[in-house]
Amino acid sequence: MSIPNNDLINELIELTPESNLSITRNERAAATDNTQAAFDIIFSVDSSRLTPEIKYHFASIVAEQTGSATLAYFYQQSLGQHPLNLTDPAFKAAEKYLQTLVNHPKQTDYQLLNALTHHGWIESDIILLAQLITFVTYQARLIEGLRLLQQHEPSHIHTPLITAGQWNNHPQTHQGKPSPTAFTQEQLGWEAWLNARDPQTLDADETQVMKKFGQLNSEYFLLLAHQSKILEIRTLIDRGVFYTAGGLPRWEREFAAAAASKVNGCIYCASVHARKASQYAKDRRTDVEKLLATPVGSALADGFDERLTAITDLATALSATPIQANHQQIVLLRKLGLSELELLDLIQSTAFFSWANRLMLSLGEPFQIEENKE
Repeated sequence: MSIPNNDLINELIELTPESNLSITRNERAAATDNTQAAFDIIFSVDSSRLTPEIKYHFASIVAEQTGSATLAYFYQQSLGQHPLNLTDPAFKAAEKYLQTLVNHPKQTDYQLLNALTHHGWIESDIILLAQLITFVTYQARLIEGLRLLQQHEPSHIHTPLITAGQWNNHPQTHQGKPSPTAFTQEQLGWEAWLNARDPQTLDADETQVMKKFGQLNSEYFLLLAHQSKILEIRTLIDRGVFYTAGGLPRWEREFAAAAASKVNGCIYCASVHARKASQYAKDRRTDVEKLLATPVGSALADGFDERLTAITDLATALSATPIQANHQQIVLLRKLGLSELELLDLIQSTAFFSWANRLMLSLGEPFQIEENKE
């Protein structure tokens, strides 16, 4: 597949090199370039289960259900007229996993992965499938967020405030460890539902990369290392989204990540990024705690100051499935003084957590650490 100018997102939203938004995206080159690199590797890595045609088919479903007609059309055109036979039980299990992960990420569970392994899926193909699905949910939200930045006239679409989603209510994990049933800023553990890689099986390059990023002692990252190149590129996107100077204050990026996690019901991700938000802005800990305490079905963008309410409103609307974000939210944020770079940071922080939440929720689950609590 040939991508003119080697940037699919720019092509799909018809972004010219001299435009302000293109220049702003270039200010976040690590995120921009590695988003393209992630697309390239996910759709080119070999897999006996996930042929290119099946990848395009699954990607078109994900994009359509996430709410990006532009991206869905691209994947449908990439698939072309290739006939697909997806009646095999192995692909039926994969499609069920996909549908749940896209639309109800908190409802993914051990049984969905067990069905995949029962039908012959091996770890490397399951991780590729998970990365494909979750990457496209990120890609779709990034595209639709950028399209909102391109609009010059306000729309008159008003959507209800997004509410906190369902989250875990089981007292124990699959392995019998105590399971958190409330959002918290305390440090949590995480256990995988599949076999992670033994560090001894990593080659020298894989070991060096994971060591550089501090991932060698993490069961989560060793699980993702079944597709180590995708993991490396995804980590570079993470760094490019969150670890950059200027733009949106770091604590607000972390707050947006926690808000997305509340929409998707990911207690683990929320614990990490709510804690970071509090560390970067100690005087906003009350706001962070308020966000975490929002009960199921209650509006998330409520009760903060005007700026944080508007940030939360956009982050949660962009996290909804299908996407509910609208240009009115961008107009308000601009009136409140957010620059184009700050808006890009907000969109990217939020979109990335569509990816992060869904990986964490669909490949394992958190547990409470009984000792050394923060």
